[in-house]
Amino acid sequence: MAFRIPTEDCDRIVGTLHSRYGSRLRDERFQVSGRVEPGFVELTVQLERLDQSQHYGMEFRAALAENRLGEEAARDLLLDFIGYYLDQYFEGGRDLLLPLDFQPYEMGSHVVYARGDVVYPLLDAEADRILDAGVPLPAKPRGQG
Repeated sequence: MAFRIPTEDCDRIVGTLHSRYGSRLRDERFQVSGRVEPGFVELTVQLERLDQSQHYGMEFRAALAENRLGEEAARDLLLDFIGYYLDQYFEGGRDLLLPLDFQPYEMGSHVVYARGDVVYPLLDAEADRILDAGVPLPAKPRGQG
């Protein structure tokens, strides 16, 4: 049966992330959510700037049958991988970004799938405002473009 990981559990994970990486945050915070599906466990971690100018969304999945794990063990596997990844991310100067599409990563004898995306909500909102206002773009001269 599918269900969301309880808010209290997600809040504990956020607390752990803040205690482990809080000194590396730059006016940012973590948010965590998760769900359990019949075939996998998923955790979503958002690293977002407090001014809402940038969000780095990361999704992590562990397939239950493929890893021969129960739900709790799969969640622990994901937490271990998240810690491993965030260590690399922060130590590497934030240059190590997850791919846009889910990719497999080996964790011992297990596999975790992960993907990520950096978005800029304020820029997206401004672009939507411009599009909604119907601001015309200048026409390109013939033969260019």
